[in-house]
Amino acid sequence: MNSLGPHLSTRDGHLCFDGVDLVDLAARLRTPFFVYSAGRIAENIATLRDAFQSRHAQTEVFFASKACGTLWVLEQVKKTGINAEVNSGGELWKALRAGFAGTQIVFNGVSKTKSEIEQAVTAGIRAIVVDSFSELARVNEVAVALGRPADVALRIDVRVQTETHPEMRTAHGGKFGVDLIDAAELFADACSLGPVKVRGLHLHIGSQITTVEPYGRAVEKALELVEQLEAACGVPLEFLDVGGGYPVPYVDAADACDPADYFCALATPYDYAQLICSLVNERRPNLTLFIEPGRYVVSDAAVLVSRVEAEKTKRLLDASDHPVGEERWLLLDCGYTSLIEHTLADWYYRAVVANRADEPQDASFRLGGPLCDSGDVYVGDRGTPYRRLPTKTSIGDVVVFRDVGAYALDTMTQYNGRPRDGAFAIEDGRLVVIRRPETYEDLVAYDVWPAEPA
Repeated sequence: MNSLGPHLSTRDGHLCFDGVDLVDLAARLRTPFFVYSAGRIAENIATLRDAFQSRHAQTEVFFASKACGTLWVLEQVKKTGINAEVNSGGELWKALRAGFAGTQIVFNGVSKTKSEIEQAVTAGIRAIVVDSFSELARVNEVAVALGRPADVALRIDVRVQTETHPEMRTAHGGKFGVDLIDAAELFADACSLGPVKVRGLHLHIGSQITTVEPYGRAVEKALELVEQLEAACGVPLEFLDVGGGYPVPYVDAADACDPADYFCALATPYDYAQLICSLVNERRPNLTLFIEPGRYVVSDAAVLVSRVEAEKTKRLLDASDHPVGEERWLLLDCGYTSLIEHTLADWYYRAVVANRADEPQDASFRLGGPLCDSGDVYVGDRGTPYRRLPTKTSIGDVVVFRDVGAYALDTMTQYNGRPRDGAFAIEDGRLVVIRRPETYEDLVAYDVWPAEPA
């Protein structure tokens, strides 16, 4: 079977998460459902802090809350003493509600509204990350109207190519940040505005970056730019924000990884910290370093528990429609309404049949979800459309997807009239509810029927 990750174990043939039997949970709770581990979140944050702060003491960690912005998760993050990064007024509101101080928050995003900037300036956040010349003008306009200062960082596209999913590259053209060649003009404009206070420089090269080298090129460019900007305008910067993107392994460890295989991650936070911090220490040891991990904090801190609801065998046909083989299908109660990235980005999540956790994975199956959409089919194991699972896997068995803590709970939908899943957590050995399962009534909670005058 797949090697088990942190907080996963087997007991009496059942898969356990943080010591809790997932088969027993599936008998009690409506599937599909998520289960988070408070302990794993804390461990992941401790690893990141140790990796970076042991090499550059002036490092501050900001959790990228878009990875999972549930209030319980934000509370667990806050307990560790780190900060929060947000991308909307809603995420800012949630971070403040969870107890983060304004000075613990940085606000990213490419198209912030005036209302969102007003929220940020009023809350006195650590930095509004300015993404364009037009946004700089808007921040200034809001700050003048409010009569309050606006601390900002300037987001620069450092034009560094990375090997990851095409939709996760953020620093080689595209919509994010200001071009490197325009950085000096943006900085000069910002420094000329009375209420705008430029505190730092921001960069981000993408998500699930499985090799260290791109960070080296990006940070070198950024440090050179810091020196140029400070010399030109005479304004010292306080911090360099190098973003996040630190990867987690979505496949079992291998001896080597093809850089283009963004599911295979061998490097650890210590590897990234070693390179990034050494560059900062060499050129600007007194500069505060910000990092914005999201996926690494929560991805392996959760599993999704589903159930096989149907099975079938379908024939494989040749060009003349003659049978040449067959495929065994397992149809689950969990589709892209729960894990949207499995279809949107062909994302791979390891699966374990929880009630057959000790049985060999010796048969090939196609896995499909319940939705009326041909795209609701799970990616197969390494270059195939098939998943290797125990031969006897059948209706009623409990299928658990691993590493689902990031970019899942917040992206669920109600498509096909399916109430969104509940979420639970293991906290100090007890199971708690952190998001109630929706009901049919929730499907129409915001419908106005009969219609009313607008």
